[in-house]
Amino acid sequence: MQPPQRRGLPPRIYLPLLAVLALGFLGVMFYLLAIGFGVTGSVFGKSASSAQAQAQAAATTSVQGGGPPAAVMVQLKTLRARIAAHPNDDVAITQLADMYLAADRYDQAIPLYERALRVNPHNIAAKTGLEQAREALR
Repeated sequence: MQPPQRRGLPPRIYLPLLAVLALGFLGVMFYLLAIGFGVTGSVFGKSASSAQAQAQAAATTSVQGGGPPAAVMVQLKTLRARIAAHPNDDVAITQLADMYLAADRYDQAIPLYERALRVNPHNIAAKTGLEQAREALR
């Protein structure tokens, strides 16, 4: 009886081939990780040095002469324009009141919450905000 014949490639051929493929795969994975995480470990890619990042953050959040950051000013302007165009938009009125509430401007938030509730008495966010503003004034 003859021994069974082996099928496939001999180990002296498939082992080096497997090693080359494994190293190639690992190389590609490390390359992709290096691109994805960058130097700082951020998934969003490479970032500037910490001093540059802090300077840029300070420049984008500071407003000359004080006041809210530029992004907040844009949001306030957008909400005011939306309310001017649609005076019965209780969602926009509530969002503007929420911004005043977050800035501890309760005297400006309360009339807006009351206005939103006149437009839509079932507005839960306006009811909650009104209660919080009135509680903060006490």
